[in-house]
Amino acid sequence: MPTESTAKIRITDLRERINVIDAQILERLKERLSAARKIGQLKAASDASVLDTGREVEVLTRLLAENLSGELGNFDLLKIYRPIISAARDLQHQGKRHADPPSLYAVFGNPIGHSLSPLMHTAAFWATGYNGTCFAVEATESQQIVNGMKTIGIRGASVTIPHKTAVLPLLDEIDDQAGKIGAVNTVLNQSGVTKGFNTDCDGVVSALTAVADLAGKSVLLVGAGGAARAAAFGIQSAGGRVTICNRTADKGERLALELDCEFEPLDKLPLLESEILINATPVGMAPGPDASVVPENALRNGMLVMDLVYTPLRTRLLREAAAAGCETIDGCEMFIHQGARQFEIWTGLAAPVEIMRLFVHAALAKNG
Repeated sequence: MPTESTAKIRITDLRERINVIDAQILERLKERLSAARKIGQLKAASDASVLDTGREVEVLTRLLAENLSGELGNFDLLKIYRPIISAARDLQHQGKRHADPPSLYAVFGNPIGHSLSPLMHTAAFWATGYNGTCFAVEATESQQIVNGMKTIGIRGASVTIPHKTAVLPLLDEIDDQAGKIGAVNTVLNQSGVTKGFNTDCDGVVSALTAVADLAGKSVLLVGAGGAARAAAFGIQSAGGRVTICNRTADKGERLALELDCEFEPLDKLPLLESEILINATPVGMAPGPDASVVPENALRNGMLVMDLVYTPLRTRLLREAAAAGCETIDGCEMFIHQGARQFEIWTGLAAPVEIMRLFVHAALAKNG
């Protein structure tokens, strides 16, 4: 074990090495920004747009592919390169951007500490050059969401557990699809008028139809909350046949009646046949216990199993489903697609889905 004096000498030597490396990094950054400035001049001469999200996706994807080992994780790499690319953009814009304060967006829920929505939307704002910022707010009552948006001037909100149904009657206007579903996960505030939308529906359907045709498929949907409502509505709209399974019979039967579909008690799940099974409950979500609401004997070889939980990415349900020979879909793709639709509602811009995916996947990998 080194003595205190020996440790001080080693620390001094390492700091001197860092100083040399910092000088080398600075020179390389100057070269990179100089090249970016010249590109900006060429773009201006040809009347081309400075913003090139496709090029930035290409740069970040290449760097992630090259970052195979060492001290620097992919999430840290993205955090380092985002301001570097932003500095290059500013040079190309000649620094004339974002004179006004950023527009505010929030994610409301309880619990909310696990949510990657602020990260995903912040990445989307950056990628598109939109002057916005997104933050998480723990809300114990749904009224706090509406009050906070109107008082602080929050332009848009993502609404999660347990507020998706309770917030609906508190809003000034409701989109037709959200009204039919009976749940809201997205709110737009236009000059004090709040309007609710549901993008969970789009997220679930997009994730499922990427691997399966839903028309005519039998689907067991576990849960009866806001996410289950959205999933059931979307699956039915795509031609699927839904059966609701829920631990609380009254709540499950009520949802099945509203959506004109079947209901079965959760304890009968192992006896039911289906081609697709979806967990639309928060069971298995970190930092909760490593649990699953679906018993292992309900999982059959060839079944398509989807979990709407995305933290952790490989839930206990998905691990057990894979072991049983099922095809699996994690909640990440649903999360990204519903978030992309939220971004478009809030900003009117096309969502940079690949950038959003890069940041979410890197964050999930970092969190284990």
